[in-house]
Amino acid sequence: MDENVKLLEAEISDERGKISTDRMDISFGELINLYKNKELVIRPEYQRLFRWTPQQKTALIESILLAIPIPPIFVAEDEEGIWELVDGLQRVSTFISFFGELNADVSKLPYQITEDDEEDGEISIGNKWPLEVGGLIKNLAGFTIDTLPSKYKINLKRAVCRVEILRGESNIAMKYELFKRLNSSGSKLTPQEIRNAIYRAVNPVINDLILELSQNQSFQKLTGLSKQKKQELYDQELVLKFVAFLNNVEKINENTENFLNFFIEDSIKKGGFDPQYYRDIFNQVIKMIDNIGDKNIFRNAGNLFVPVDFEGIMIGLAQNMSHYVGNIELLKSKIKTLKSDNEFRRFSSYASSSKSRIKARLKRANEIFSSVN
Repeated sequence: MDENVKLLEAEISDERGKISTDRMDISFGELINLYKNKELVIRPEYQRLFRWTPQQKTALIESILLAIPIPPIFVAEDEEGIWELVDGLQRVSTFISFFGELNADVSKLPYQITEDDEEDGEISIGNKWPLEVGGLIKNLAGFTIDTLPSKYKINLKRAVCRVEILRGESNIAMKYELFKRLNSSGSKLTPQEIRNAIYRAVNPVINDLILELSQNQSFQKLTGLSKQKKQELYDQELVLKFVAFLNNVEKINENTENFLNFFIEDSIKKGGFDPQYYRDIFNQVIKMIDNIGDKNIFRNAGNLFVPVDFEGIMIGLAQNMSHYVGNIELLKSKIKTLKSDNEFRRFSSYASSSKSRIKARLKRANEIFSSVN
């Protein structure tokens, strides 16, 4: 047999051995019972908020009534057999809330749902909500679970949903890769949403810290991200980059996405991750930057948020903080220098997420902030 073929077969066999998956078809009624028994965990704070419009929610119920196939949901199973929902938040929460069983404490979600959001039809999470006019069935309008004929309630509960299961013993990195590839529903999960679901199920300490720091008011003000970016957890990814890159510039040997995954997985495996250390330094750095009084400090002349400037300023300052305590003018000067530095800019353009450019950019930021003579 050709040597290349042998190598190919061995590699395929090795990678297949890392994956432990299963699938099953269960009724939507069973999904409700699993949720009520806390055997199916829904964590909207780690994914996107419940943000389907009434029309989208009605379309799901209509599809189930008409036996129109819907995409499968994806769950990660832990050592106790508990399922954590990874993809399918909107579908599952829509169905459960239609039956009046969704337990959603909105006050604890990271991004508060406002009355304007609900009036705009952007977010709707109430229980036992009324159906709208359907795309095919116009007379659905106004019906709730309490007024819908019993036979249709039974049909809804008996309808079958495909569940893709990733078992707890699977390689963590393979979990991430698998869910990224399977993620093909209407609103795809971002890498950070998949990280939260996969790695949090193994050990929540890093994910909890990232969520906490992303809600820092100064951070929120200075980044000024759009609602869509926040829903996609881009603010959490920015915080994760700060934590992962801070003391690991020399260890960066992958592109951004892969390195962030490696950092979380490696921290979980080795243990000893100190959230208080990162909490203290992140909060100190963002407070010092906020004290400058320039809310556009991470933005360019066109008022667009510049991620590489955020990374360079935050990490460069964190690595040299003692030089700038009580010296706002010096800090302002260094930030101005970094943003106009030709070498920093050279590593901030095309393919800025490549390993070589990340390392070169952050090394240059450290050089700028460490030089105070």
